[in-house]
Amino acid sequence: MEGQIKRYKARLVAQGFSQIPRVDFNETFAPVTRHQMLQTLLALANRHDWHVHQMDVKSAFLNGDLDNEIFMKIPPGAEGKHGEVWLLHKALYGLKQASREWYLKLKSQLEGLGFKRSNVDHGVFTKNVKGRLLVITVYVDDFLLFLSSIENIKTVKSDLKMCFDMKDLDEAKWILQMKIERSRRDTGSSKLSISQEQYVETILERHGMSNCNPARTPMASNTHLPVLSEAEIDIIECQRCIGSLMYLMVCTRPDIAYSVGVLSCHVAAPGHAHMQAVKQIFHYLHGTSEYKLEFHTKNSNKTSPIAYVDSDWAGDRSDRKSISGYTVMIDGGAISWGSKKQTSVSLSTVKVEFIAALTAVKEALWHRSFLVSLDMKLTDPT
Repeated sequence: MEGQIKRYKARLVAQGFSQIPRVDFNETFAPVTRHQMLQTLLALANRHDWHVHQMDVKSAFLNGDLDNEIFMKIPPGAEGKHGEVWLLHKALYGLKQASREWYLKLKSQLEGLGFKRSNVDHGVFTKNVKGRLLVITVYVDDFLLFLSSIENIKTVKSDLKMCFDMKDLDEAKWILQMKIERSRRDTGSSKLSISQEQYVETILERHGMSNCNPARTPMASNTHLPVLSEAEIDIIECQRCIGSLMYLMVCTRPDIAYSVGVLSCHVAAPGHAHMQAVKQIFHYLHGTSEYKLEFHTKNSNKTSPIAYVDSDWAGDRSDRKSISGYTVMIDGGAISWGSKKQTSVSLSTVKVEFIAALTAVKEALWHRSFLVSLDMKLTDPT
């Protein structure tokens, strides 16, 4: 059943908070696939009729090899003499460098299988087999496989299972709390959609808004939030609400990007007006929980992305800075979007439009670079 618990897990977690920098660990950063890349690849999968399969690594962090000498107290329930400690050879959950060591191990194994890491996104690995493209996206321990041939799928899965203990989830239906639905080309035209209806219902229930009345907009056009020096309400609760909305906005809901961006500027000292604005977004989500990002092959007349960009002028009354907004689309669906306050005060509408256009151009160039790295022929300008 959707949204139901399938199993419970327990694991040994190390006390990484006691580790000393440059003694017990060095680098800790581990890249993951950006959501924009997932949406781009799903749009391309719909256009080119690729197979999209999902795999999951069991206990991923335990595969990492440790370079530092780390000792750990013997956990309760394990046998050991008094005063003994364990010397770790493999990474454990909780260690500062566990995620990075796992990524380095994964990278070396995929490169050994002939995959090449993308220079545009280090969470994407590609391989060309007899003119057929194979793409693997990595988000910690979740893999999405994009392949044009069933035979290649079987081969890649077999190779990955030889490297790691993996669970085959077959055709991708859910990834990172996003539901994937698609209709293939045997119906005349293909369509793929991404939605988070289950996640919306979860956060509404978590924050006591599951029975609220629906609203038509996430924020009124005349809303002006005050800048406070001290918080009037519970800061943690307000930050939890905005954090849950932020993940939804990043994944599938560009329609709340502006509202969430405006509220994020006030999380340090929120007031009653800010919390009321947060509830307005919840009211809006309650009536639009089924909204989806959709990609249609009937809209794939252009090979290059289409970008839309705009800006207001001195819209923030507190500091008179402007807000830029952009959306990049492929085949009728959004693959990237953003709403961000500009860093400087502009004295003319021309300047704010140039700054906004620059933001969109950088995003479009990044997407074009990624498509070129996949050997996609871009015959049209963005």
